[in-house]
Amino acid sequence: MKRILLTLLVLNTAVLISKAQSNTAWGSVQNVAGKPLHFVFVGDVANKTGVFTDSLGNFTVPLRSGTKLAFELQGYKDTVVTNINPSSGILAILKPSDAPAAATTMVSAQMQVERSDQVTSLTEGGYIAPGHQKGDLRGSKYMSAVFAHGYLINASDELVFQPNYLLDYDKISGALLLTVDGKRIVNVIWDQVKAFTLYTMSDERYDFEKVTSIDNAHFLQVIAAGPKYKIYKKISTRFVKADYENNGAAAHGHDYDEYVDDADYYLVAEGAQPQKFEPKKKVLKTIFAKDADKLTKFMADNSGSINDEYLGKLGAYLNEEGTRGLTK
Repeated sequence: MKRILLTLLVLNTAVLISKAQSNTAWGSVQNVAGKPLHFVFVGDVANKTGVFTDSLGNFTVPLRSGTKLAFELQGYKDTVVTNINPSSGILAILKPSDAPAAATTMVSAQMQVERSDQVTSLTEGGYIAPGHQKGDLRGSKYMSAVFAHGYLINASDELVFQPNYLLDYDKISGALLLTVDGKRIVNVIWDQVKAFTLYTMSDERYDFEKVTSIDNAHFLQVIAAGPKYKIYKKISTRFVKADYENNGAAAHGHDYDEYVDDADYYLVAEGAQPQKFEPKKKVLKTIFAKDADKLTKFMADNSGSINDEYLGKLGAYLNEEGTRGLTK
């Protein structure tokens, strides 16, 4: 296997606009013509986390001690804001880059990957479905239908980002995949990654983390995280071949191949071992017994089925945090 390196480059200038908000840094990113810029990476270098701007160029990130925001988009000069006022918003105006990939390095990190000489893509076969011949194929072995914008935390606990690299997650093998062209795919070495974040084309965010006490071969999706509780989702994906039969009198089975996702949920309470649980109200009352009053209030204020969104909000509430995802 050949090896290649992935390096973070981030850097400098922005303007402030006003609006009151606490504990968050927020704003928008535009080009010099005033057009909103989508998928600008807004990295909090000091706290090793980040977000991407939405289709309107807007972003919101938690404001923590030492927050420095680095703005980066391929084809534009990098920008950094160090003095952030929670009562003001940030209007970052990115200027076109004069030279490709030539900026001063504010944070430098490296990531090793294994290169495969096989050319394939998520939508043109190749890795898609072992044993799938033709006809309808439902579901996917990949987290995102197409390669997604994202970043990762390496084994040295450094935030690693490169704007021209796109990521995806293979739910069956547990591999973090990387590409620059959507066709040639490389696997990021398992031991080199602690966590990663994906942003889909519809701006959905997925955080994943390595939790070897639960699974030593796959990353777990982070549903909620904070000082008291973390909630993880372990996704198990299997390939089911078509089993349609018709004997003339009766037909049964399905006439399509399918990837089927199963999910297990785990709670990691402060100072405790991971605990597997079912996402049911009576189970939540048992595992969160120490916060029974807060749980009762949350359930009274939040109806509906217990899904990932519900658990994410519950975890944030019990952790007394207003944000969801990885907290480093």
